[in-house]
Amino acid sequence: MADLARSASRDQLAVPISLNVMSPLVAMFDLIWIVLLGVGAGFLYDAVALRGNGEGQSYLGSGIAVATLYSAFGHAAQLYRAPNLLRLKWQVGRSTLIWLMVFVFLATLVFLLKIGAAFSRGEMLLFFTSGIVVTAVMRLAVAHVCTVVISSGALKPNRVILVGLAEEIAANDALSALERYGYAVVRVFPLPVALDRTFDEEALKARLREVIRYVREMNIEEIIVAIPWSLTDLLGAVENELRILPVPVKLVPDTTTGRVLDRPLFEFGPTKAVQLQRAPLSAVQRNLKQGMDRFLAAISLVLLMPFFAVISAAIRLESPGPAFFLQTRVGFNGRQFRIFKFRTMSTLDDGPVVVQATRNDKRVTHLGALLRKLSIDEVPQILNVLRGEMSLVGPRPHALAHDNEYDRLIATYAIRHKMKPGITGWAQVNGFRGETPEIAMMKRRVESDLWYIEYWSLWLDIRILLVTVVRVLKPDNAF
Repeated sequence: MADLARSASRDQLAVPISLNVMSPLVAMFDLIWIVLLGVGAGFLYDAVALRGNGEGQSYLGSGIAVATLYSAFGHAAQLYRAPNLLRLKWQVGRSTLIWLMVFVFLATLVFLLKIGAAFSRGEMLLFFTSGIVVTAVMRLAVAHVCTVVISSGALKPNRVILVGLAEEIAANDALSALERYGYAVVRVFPLPVALDRTFDEEALKARLREVIRYVREMNIEEIIVAIPWSLTDLLGAVENELRILPVPVKLVPDTTTGRVLDRPLFEFGPTKAVQLQRAPLSAVQRNLKQGMDRFLAAISLVLLMPFFAVISAAIRLESPGPAFFLQTRVGFNGRQFRIFKFRTMSTLDDGPVVVQATRNDKRVTHLGALLRKLSIDEVPQILNVLRGEMSLVGPRPHALAHDNEYDRLIATYAIRHKMKPGITGWAQVNGFRGETPEIAMMKRRVESDLWYIEYWSLWLDIRILLVTVVRVLKPDNAF
């Protein structure tokens, strides 16, 4: 801090040039490379498709349209906000999402206005796919350039001072990382506050007058206040004294409040609310997952109808009883439903006590053993998918008796019900299926289910379905 203070005294007459000047430059740079990429994609597609020379005006028009939308969405998503330019992973993820949104918006617009003939599908597809790669590379380049420019001294970061309790400043990890986001902490002003959080008003005013003099003499751009939010009297006194300065005064959250504010903040009627817990899937994601589930389940049901008839007849011929076995399970949000399975046992257990199948279980019929080994007994659950009670992929539902037992033994067990149960799941493709004689085995299965809920994506569902098909011929732990 002493070195920063000495450099500040040397530069006090200079006008600081902050990282903010990079924002419009980066926005302009994005407009240029997107237009050039659009034109280049058009001519490259013409060359590959042997269509001769295309119309440059058409390619230029599509490039300008995409660049304009990208810039508009980027500004709305704070892509060009100065501190965000240095957030490497955030920049790559946000810019890729914006690129996808731009082309979804364009595709919707073209469909509604019926102007598809004005665009070459091949050229736009090439433009889109190449743009995903290029936009990620450009964000990497922007973050690297901004970091190099700041470290070289060509741009002076925003000069700030810290005012607050010494222990609060030391404990706040975010304050120690400010320099990575385009800020230079020139000096720290600890406030004269006792350990019991009491303070002398005259001593406090004297320290704040020192702060005011320093801000005026050293051309400080911002004041960062680090005081526990519960000390309202101290906060009011600091705010009142610093009010005469024409610079921003910002209060950072204390360690307790910071854990809450790390969560998303939403407009909630006339006020704002912190989201302590999000739904596992957004409305769009739920509709996407449900649409894929029902589409694939409907196709599967039509194709497998002859197979259902043959298996049902074989089950009835081998042993007396129905071909299908219905059992009560717990599904989404703790709601009970009746699950469909091919009957593989000589018993139909569905009560307060259900004994799990074990290796060489005498209750399992000869045909049932084969069906369980190949997981064919689970196939009728596509009926539950069509009824909206299950999904193709999700945490496997357990018998009601087992559900009640494990809910008492595993604290996080009930969290599995935040998503619809599935015919297959992340736990199953990782080997956690079949008998669970030890509680530790069920805990590992639950951990896999919770990981799936936390990191769900449509691609993850597709991946699990493909792995399930590959592994369906392996016996694993199914008895």
